[in-house]
Amino acid sequence: MLRHNLQLLFSYLLLPLSLVACVTAAPVQKSSAPINRIALVSLSVNNWAGMVSGTAGDAKATALINGMLDGLLTTTEYKLASIKRINRVDNFVGNANYRNMSVVSELKLMSPKVNGAAVANFAQSEEEVITARLAPETAKRLCSQLQVDAVVVVYSEWASAQGSFVPTKRALVKNVVSVWDRSGNQVFFKRVDEMGEGVLGGPYSPIVVNEGTIKQWGSAYLKSLDQILAEMKNTLS
Repeated sequence: MLRHNLQLLFSYLLLPLSLVACVTAAPVQKSSAPINRIALVSLSVNNWAGMVSGTAGDAKATALINGMLDGLLTTTEYKLASIKRINRVDNFVGNANYRNMSVVSELKLMSPKVNGAAVANFAQSEEEVITARLAPETAKRLCSQLQVDAVVVVYSEWASAQGSFVPTKRALVKNVVSVWDRSGNQVFFKRVDEMGEGVLGGPYSPIVVNEGTIKQWGSAYLKSLDQILAEMKNTLS
């Protein structure tokens, strides 16, 4: 209980400043048809306000995050495959129709690469990106092109937080996941914030970001994802 309360204190300190804290998601509807096959069409990470940089500096921090993305994509697809049959990204990442729908976001996003090609982004504005939103026509086209019943979008915001009672710094990840069906309707939406387990710095020192500590964000991402997918399984069953 004490550990949980401390985590909440860390989270609450940063929530008002976060991008994902001040937007409204599109309404969720029940799918009009069964969802049997899905595809993860977009996975993006935002180093919010450069907070992951710390002692590593911006360029090194970006390289460290990018170094984790391929593994996070593989694990995310593996976990999704336990819920529904999945058309994996490596089957369509080079498809011209998929790639031509990609847009350039207002945010500086990082995405995993598959067979040398970055996973696409389909949301241009800040609000669309941070709510994992798809235009209905884009969702319809993606489902049709990839021959799936629904598509999944993951947005992950990485930052750090400092506690108030215990002023140490930890990794903070805010995951947003949405699912859109072949009719262009959003049929699932969930956001979960998670803290890393390890201490990254004290109240008067920068956070330590290196090959070891970057894993704090990766583990927080997966903890958040597990909670989201547990609810998704119940919703889409």
